[in-house]
Amino acid sequence: MSHHGKQGPRVLKHPLVSRLFHWGLILGFLPAAITGFLIWLKPLSDDLQNMVMQIHIIGASIFTIACIFYILFGLDRIVAFIRRIFSFDERDIAWMKVCGGYPQKMLFGKTIPVPPMGKMNSGQKQMGIMMLFGGILLIVTGWALYAFLPVAPKVVMYWFDMVHLVVGIVLGVSVFAHIFLGIYNWGEFLCMFGDGTQTLDEAKHHNPVWVENEIMPVKTKESVTAADQYQVRR
Repeated sequence: MSHHGKQGPRVLKHPLVSRLFHWGLILGFLPAAITGFLIWLKPLSDDLQNMVMQIHIIGASIFTIACIFYILFGLDRIVAFIRRIFSFDERDIAWMKVCGGYPQKMLFGKTIPVPPMGKMNSGQKQMGIMMLFGGILLIVTGWALYAFLPVAPKVVMYWFDMVHLVVGIVLGVSVFAHIFLGIYNWGEFLCMFGDGTQTLDEAKHHNPVWVENEIMPVKTKESVTAADQYQVRR
């Protein structure tokens, strides 16, 4: 469902459970990622490094709890998310060849034709795949290191530590780039961390295939508010 705003009709792009999960990522994964880099590089004194480790554990706990709650209360969203991130066609190949037009626009101020996208563009799909598998690896290896480091075989813990480090570096850098592009597309950022809605015109611009195939008008009586003008097909 959607509603009319001052800029015309709006479409609900991100339901509450998805927005809450993203807040969990901001409050959990982001501190864990930043402190993870500090733990890896060790630029601070021992006391500060210990404090950084405690923050890392707290962030990891928030991230893990957010994932559990999302599984419990947003399983349908997870299924839809997995279906979207593994749905690639010729448009995605064409999109990736020009990197969505972002380098041309940001570096040279030039707007080039970009293949029409669904609810997620090709870059977001790749990021989604990385977050899905990388997040699972980070949670499993991280809590294994926390709980079993003193008692588990050293060779196992060594490889868990290496996987945690490499995946953490790759995923951390990717998330920072994802945040930068999210802020660059300010409307998308406000949509995810606001009320989840986006103007219909903006949705048509960024996600025309999604609007064409999954958004439908709703017949309303004059007494019904314009908030009921559009909804997402189930």
